[in-house]
Amino acid sequence: WGSKVEYILATIGFAIGFGNVWRFPYLCQKNGGGAFLIPYFTSLVTMGIPLFFLELAIGQSIRKGSIGVWNNIHPYLGGVGIASVVL
Repeated sequence: WGSKVEYILATIGFAIGFGNVWRFPYLCQKNGGGAFLIPYFTSLVTMGIPLFFLELAIGQSIRKGSIGVWNNIHPYLGGVGIASVVL
């Protein structure tokens, strides 16, 4: 990537996907609207984003993929890498 902004946008685009951008507001409106968004964004900020950056940082230093990073820390944590790939 040419700059830090391009890298961040490419990473976000890969993680989110275009279909979810269109589907998420529809599902929120259909299933409860704004009441869902408060705990969702709270969980995202407190757990999701820090874990995402933790995985990126450890992956860069160890030079392994998502599953290999967690297996390298401890073999029992291989499921965390598989779960992050599936989600």
